[in-house]
Amino acid sequence: MSITAHVNDQGIVLRYRYEDNLPSEDWEVLLDDLKSHFVPSLYPTGRRCIVDPWVEGNGTRMTIYFTSGMVTFDEAVSILKRWNFSVNDVRESPTD
Repeated sequence: MSITAHVNDQGIVLRYRYEDNLPSEDWEVLLDDLKSHFVPSLYPTGRRCIVDPWVEGNGTRMTIYFTSGMVTFDEAVSILKRWNFSVNDVRESPTD
């Protein structure tokens, strides 16, 4: 599996090829771990992330914005690493 997570000051961008996609149940568990929740101004109705094609990588890009109530940046990095994602922390001042 090759899922890359880019953590920046606004959220997480996950990039993966179609063949590396997780089952939908696993995505739900990950979103639960991150405490992502539906925010009407950010996400399509009922969703906790935005998923769109990633043309350059022949795959998919998922965006999860940091909002109040979510885990901290550092907790998110730790969770993503536990999921064995390749994590690139590109925040201005990462602490991990």
